[in-house]
Amino acid sequence: MTGETVAGAVRAVERDGGAPLPAFAWREVSAITAAAGVLYFARLDRYALGGDELYFIGAGHHPAVSYADQGPAVPLLAALADDLAPGSATVLRLPALLMTLLAVVLSALIARELRGGRGPQAMAALAYAVTPAAVLQAAMLSTYALDATLTAGISWLFLRWVRTRELRRSRFRADHLLVLAGLLGALAVQVKWLVPLVWAGIALGFALLGPREVFRRPGWWLGSAVLALSGLPAVLWQYANGWPQLGMSAVIRAEQLATSPLVAMPWQAVLLTGPLGLLILAGMWAGFRSELVRPYRFLIPMVALGLVGVLGGGLRPYYMAAAFPGLLAAGAVYLAEVGLTRRVRTFGVAITALATAICVSVVLVLPLPQSQLRQPTDRYSQFDWRMRLFGPSGWERLIAGVDAAYRLVPAEQLPGLVLVTQNYWQAAALDHYGPALGFPAVYSTNRGYAYFPPPPDTATTILYVGIDRPQTALGLEFAEAVELVRVDDRLGVPSVNRHVSVWKCRYPARPWSQAWPGMRRLPLVDGTAR
Repeated sequence: MTGETVAGAVRAVERDGGAPLPAFAWREVSAITAAAGVLYFARLDRYALGGDELYFIGAGHHPAVSYADQGPAVPLLAALADDLAPGSATVLRLPALLMTLLAVVLSALIARELRGGRGPQAMAALAYAVTPAAVLQAAMLSTYALDATLTAGISWLFLRWVRTRELRRSRFRADHLLVLAGLLGALAVQVKWLVPLVWAGIALGFALLGPREVFRRPGWWLGSAVLALSGLPAVLWQYANGWPQLGMSAVIRAEQLATSPLVAMPWQAVLLTGPLGLLILAGMWAGFRSELVRPYRFLIPMVALGLVGVLGGGLRPYYMAAAFPGLLAAGAVYLAEVGLTRRVRTFGVAITALATAICVSVVLVLPLPQSQLRQPTDRYSQFDWRMRLFGPSGWERLIAGVDAAYRLVPAEQLPGLVLVTQNYWQAAALDHYGPALGFPAVYSTNRGYAYFPPPPDTATTILYVGIDRPQTALGLEFAEAVELVRVDDRLGVPSVNRHVSVWKCRYPARPWSQAWPGMRRLPLVDGTAR
């Protein structure tokens, strides 16, 4: 992203009649964005494709207006990348990288909106670029990678509206920022269903802290209508399929608490912010103390609701990351506003250098080679750290095991045979890597795959892949169920190449079309003791 591109993006949204703002620090921000881009781009293909990334590709090849656990945007991006460059992790993850860099720029733009000069703008951009949240965001394609930046963009548009609402020549021209926020929200709804809560939090902030005149502006209601209408197809899909998204809330909470109990959530937040979490705390304080930030306190309820949801409700810590650009910007502007002693400035430089060094080291060192793995993965908390340190692995062993089982099936039983897996990662991996080996169609009763069409009723023979016995996992009896292959690497990834069996099952007790709706399961069965 060149300096001219950044400056052009800023000019594109500037309008005459606004109060003068400090010049945009395009040189500094461009240099920081470019350096972060080079650093993060260099590691895009070092991690194997993750289970969720494989699922995105599979889901994208089953296009729908909604899925059990998310909107259609990320699956469609994944399918497009797979069509353009099959097997390329770099192309698949480019949207995540670009959205991370956009969040870096947004951090600086928000600092400018708060009337921060070149120094606070550069500090906000650098601070976001080196947070562990940005390291995570740029690493793999995910809903978080898009949602965090889109939400930050919505906040920036509202900030601009508050500053410029009395300075426009007409209310209509001011309202266009509110409509743009609604359009960004409409896009965010296609990623994940968090933005309606964000919008509600902002509305609560306007109602409690002002400016309440937003509710008298046509742009607010038009933007809200655009956001609401954009989610209507997904609402209808969810209704028709029994509201699986509501069930996912409990699943996400259970998975997060298995990773880290509530008492450890503050530590999880520290892991997400790094040393520059101190600047985020300064940004929170600025919301109550800074005269420059005071007009924008309407965002406080949104941030507070996010903190309560994560620290008290067991939601995923990275849900807070959408607030980081704004909080880092507010902290940088506030510290410049109050002035700092030389000792404090020296401390700030040291903390920034430490955060940068940690970021660079993590990106250059990880993932660790699989040969350094010594301990088996027996618990979900270990599973989470294993993925962070070593990345996804084991797909080759899983595919080889299924291939070996497939070759054991007598030729007369092959016509109409399908694969059915216990969890959606297994299905996604077989879907992605299996066609090269001639594997048949893949189905799963787990999460998003469970809401794809079921196997045909003519499929009287299946190869079942899972951790539990087929009758237990599927809740369906078979006239014949024989274990053909066992895949169980002691240091393997649970449910991928550890505790996995491949069974040949014949003659289900009920037709698939009748049994399938009752077989759907949202939790990921991963083979760990939670």
